[in-house]
Amino acid sequence: MIQFLYHRKDKRGLSSILGVLLMVGILFTTIIPLYLYINNVNNYYDRTVVNAKITDQERSMEDLEVYAFGHNDTSESIDLSIINRAPLTINVTHIWVIRSDLQKILIFTSDNESSLPLQLIASEQMTIGDIDLSTMLVGDPDIDYFNIEVTTARGNVFPSKTNPLHYTGGWVAGENPPWIEVMVSSDWDFDSYKVEVFNVEDLSQTLVREINHLHGDYFTIIPVYNTGVYNITAWNTHQDYKLGSI
Repeated sequence: MIQFLYHRKDKRGLSSILGVLLMVGILFTTIIPLYLYINNVNNYYDRTVVNAKITDQERSMEDLEVYAFGHNDTSESIDLSIINRAPLTINVTHIWVIRSDLQKILIFTSDNESSLPLQLIASEQMTIGDIDLSTMLVGDPDIDYFNIEVTTARGNVFPSKTNPLHYTGGWVAGENPPWIEVMVSSDWDFDSYKVEVFNVEDLSQTLVREINHLHGDYFTIIPVYNTGVYNITAWNTHQDYKLGSI
């Protein structure tokens, strides 16, 4: 009788060990993998949120100046000058050309324009030349007006400051007054400049353009009241130093 009870105690102890092992097996095969999966999902979500915030911040920082001009006096092509005013690298992926009647839109990408995608580091300026728009021209001065825009990889759209561009056998800015193109170059880090443009025949027609925190080249267009002869003077406002006159 004593020996029988002793064997029953052994079997009861073995059952307890098997139960513990079974629970440990269930824990390692279901609960722990589930915990690791949930933890990975949470980490992925956190990384996605952080990356989205960084992308939104970088998108808001993008700043491009875009200028569209005729390739020459009689060409049916245009040149596009693009300047990066942002403190980060910008990739231009698309060029949009939209005719005034909206019946014709050309989209230039890496598939049909070898200059794209165009990467511009901070303060860099580049020109995409000889963009052919002959297929969009109809010879009607009321229709041959075009708006040109560029799109970045982050999804921003920047229109040309010379919009709308008008074709009348040559390219002109359809609704803009005459302008003067100004380029200021600086080797100093983030200096400030002032550009003065005045008509030599009428000193009351004086225009001033402030350029803050310039580093590298600055290209801009300054509209003037009418055609004529203008003097251009650039000043270093930090030291009140005249850079030169034209």
